[in-house]
Amino acid sequence: MKAMANPTDLVDSFGRKHNYLRLSITDSCNFRCLYCMPDEPFKSTPSIELMSNQEIYEISKIFVQKFNINKIRITGGEPLVRNGFESIIRQISTLGAHIGITTNGVLLHKYFDLFEECGVKNLNISIDSLDREKFKYITKRDLFQTVWENSKESIKRGFNVKLNVVIMRGFNENEIPEFIALSHHYPIELRFIEFMPFTGNSWEKNKVIPISEMLTLVSEHLPYEKVEDHKNDTSRKYRINAESKGLFGFISTMSNSFCAGCNRIRITSDGKMKNCLFGADEFDLIKSIRNNEDLNEIIQFAIAQKHKEKGGQFSKMENIKKSEIVNRNMIKIGG
Repeated sequence: MKAMANPTDLVDSFGRKHNYLRLSITDSCNFRCLYCMPDEPFKSTPSIELMSNQEIYEISKIFVQKFNINKIRITGGEPLVRNGFESIIRQISTLGAHIGITTNGVLLHKYFDLFEECGVKNLNISIDSLDREKFKYITKRDLFQTVWENSKESIKRGFNVKLNVVIMRGFNENEIPEFIALSHHYPIELRFIEFMPFTGNSWEKNKVIPISEMLTLVSEHLPYEKVEDHKNDTSRKYRINAESKGLFGFISTMSNSFCAGCNRIRITSDGKMKNCLFGADEFDLIKSIRNNEDLNEIIQFAIAQKHKEKGGQFSKMENIKKSEIVNRNMIKIGG
């Protein structure tokens, strides 16, 4: 690859500056969540088609040093099941970007010391129910207690913890007040995520509970007040009151999108750049890097193709025809 010149910002045709890389390192997972994975038998990508540890580092280095990326979130699949995970974290930590991990939390206890050593401070933990049987139903694994204990240990150790909850009508909306109570007692951000459509998942419009309805449900049980949001926030944030140790918020991708402030780029575990979670367009970085080609041009071309909202595939939720959306399974994209 050619030597890198002075850093340049990645700005799309709508003037959005991108400084946040969401980097998937595997499409393997030790859970089988119904909103993420297809119902049919699922096969992970063969290792030869995945980015190697060194390729993950080289691609990350280009984004940080050439394009001013200052935040990297490691995702999957479940990133902690990736062979060589420790090596990947150690290498990326040398780049100087803020590092976060999105995880289902099952294996966190194995890596707390590594994260502290490498300066990883931000942990997003998925936990879609506080009820053991519901948790087992959605994940197909009876591991609620492990996830909950690791979540509490993350908080105790001083990590910046966000708990992610995908809300689905008829399944877990009745748990919203109980979840919000956690944000009063613990220094966390509790985030409710609207159910999103991906190839092979069980999405239906009537399972989506929009932010307005969730707030109405909250008001029936708890007081709350608005907290200031920032330009690139994906979550609309609130708290119960000034005495709360933490916050709660809503990621309203479906009913009230935040595309205007998007600063995120995605790399799939097989080395494809996606400039939107819902976008059909993919740009093959792994092919270029294996051919010893300069990635600068393809990255800049890719960001210039970014659509105004939701990958150009839909705007309002009412107009979605899931069968017409061209995309991967969620687990193949990266959380």
